Amino acid sequence: MFLSKIVQAFLTGYNKEVDLKKIFYVLPIVMYKESRDRLNTARSNSTLYSIFSKEVQFNDYNLKLNSKFSLSQVADLFEEYIDATKKSIIILGSQRKIKFKTKIILLDKLDFKRIPVSVREYFKSAHYLGVILRNVEITELENFLELKIEA
Repeated sequence: MFLSKIVQAFLTGYNKEVDLKKIFYVLPIVMYKESRDRLNTARSNSTLYSIFSKEVQFNDYNLKLNSKFSLSQVADLFEEYIDATKKSIIILGSQRKIKFKTKIILLDKLDFKRIPVSVREYFKSAHYLGVILRNVEITELENFLELKIEA
């Protein structure tokens, strides 16, 4: 249920019909703390490159790195979230929060600001990932992540 609401928050930020394939990138990115932290600094005009492709201070490593480093583990986590993503989509469909056509259409938005503060960071980052990916083609995202889903 928690993960399906994260997908719903992503779809809310995306705010238009989305290809199913793109949804499979959401959970690995949002559930990885370093990429989630980067997304929580996003604004409505942020881009994939402004969030994940600039020099930032990584205090854990005591050095400046390209923020794309925060996506470095996504490829390793990707396989772990395939089943969870499928279940999340099924849950959202059965709850009539989404519908399937050639693309997935959100029927019921989720406002991350109404989520308890203790877990809001997950939903805020999912929302802004949706905002960011709304204008990114899947091939550009896959090239950026250096990861490709085989359909």
